Amino acid sequence: MTTEPETNDTLEPLAQQLDASNDYQVLRRFRPVNQYHPPQEPPYHQVCLIDTETTGLDTSACEIIELGYQVVEFDSHGNFYRVLLAKNFLNEPEGDISAEVTQVTGLTREDVQGHRIPWQEVEADLAEVPFCVAHNAAFDRPVVERYHHLFVDKVWGCSASQIDWFHLAKVSSRSQEFLCWKVGQFFYDAHRALDDVQALTHLLSQPISDERLPALHFLLQAIRQQKVLIKATGAPFELKDALRQRGYRWQVTERVWQKVFEASQQQDEIAWLIENNTPNATIIKLKATDTFSVRAQ
Repeated sequence: MTTEPETNDTLEPLAQQLDASNDYQVLRRFRPVNQYHPPQEPPYHQVCLIDTETTGLDTSACEIIELGYQVVEFDSHGNFYRVLLAKNFLNEPEGDISAEVTQVTGLTREDVQGHRIPWQEVEADLAEVPFCVAHNAAFDRPVVERYHHLFVDKVWGCSASQIDWFHLAKVSSRSQEFLCWKVGQFFYDAHRALDDVQALTHLLSQPISDERLPALHFLLQAIRQQKVLIKATGAPFELKDALRQRGYRWQVTERVWQKVFEASQQQDEIAWLIENNTPNATIIKLKATDTFSVRAQ
């Protein structure tokens, strides 16, 4: 006797039955979405959601081995509409692909051999898109800026650091896979560039907070805020642990602790620095196009 394979139509009622119990939680495999909401009255804006897989974690030296992106329409409230394009490119690096990178991405040198990112095509796709989002923009932006000037003058947002997932969604981790599970109740094949991008788009479409607004709405709110780079110039050595705990990073070239803040936080932060024997902090107003770039590091 042969048994017919189960289909989604037959399995979905079972999944719903399990979902109804407090003893189970069902995760559904994510399938790429081409349109999130039916067309509404314009204006629409366009965003490029982007991800890179690289040979390492040093943004000044690592090489891209895979680039994925898609361009999606959205409105000022954070609702997505049509996915206008989705592309993925492999790229053969000059250096090695380590066993650790292969373990994470599944990519080997044989997979990428002979492949090159067609940067003219990428530029044609993204030249008129003013806004990019990555789940770790502080990593992806410096990397792609080294490869092409196209990304230098764009506004960037970070879905990991610029959404308060803890208070808005009651999720303690900012890992994209974990957020997709806890917020969206879906899973996907992570750590391949376009797969990550499409899953991120879906995550940002999910309603969060008591207001049940899409996660992109809260990211847009954060991006619209003026940013300042505060350098704790002259901070005493013994303050280093406290600065690190507050999120400051050591800038090797200038030998100073620094951090990007919302402009609304500037006064309170300067007061804290003065209280801690650092009265001569340097404050630099950042342009919207500088956030997460090397110009803000």
